[in-house]
Amino acid sequence: MVAYGKAEVERTPHYWSEVQRKEVARLAGIKKIGGMHAEYQPKSKSGKIIAGRSVWFDTRIVRSKPQTIMMIVDAEQRIEEIVVCNFSEPLDYKPVDRWYAQFEGKRLDSDLKLKKGIHGVSGATLTSRATTAAVREMLAAHAVAHPIPKKQKGKDQK
Repeated sequence: MVAYGKAEVERTPHYWSEVQRKEVARLAGIKKIGGMHAEYQPKSKSGKIIAGRSVWFDTRIVRSKPQTIMMIVDAEQRIEEIVVCNFSEPLDYKPVDRWYAQFEGKRLDSDLKLKKGIHGVSGATLTSRATTAAVREMLAAHAVAHPIPKKQKGKDQK
């Protein structure tokens, strides 16, 4: 996997309980989430998962065709990078790479929204909305899968 170089990777499917599902939706600011989220983490040579860095994927319809993005999250639940793996809409609707780069360093908080901490893209409004929603949902899933103890949370983090 590109995010981990040659390291062995373990895929962990997260099948949420009803309580967890509601918490992911609440944190993401949506009514309902998908059925499962898959997380990928690097393994040490001894086969143990190395905590602190996770990769999440999201595929959703932008206008009428799918976009798949990969998001790398660090131990402080900040976005390291977003990579567009697939964009099936016409390329006119795909923002430039520097638009996706504005997510780097951000975490799930009240500013991680269009017209707040995320700038929209004229001509790619639906892509901007879909990407921001995907990022919020993946960060919410990460937060539920790996809660940070309250004393370590930043003041803006939910």
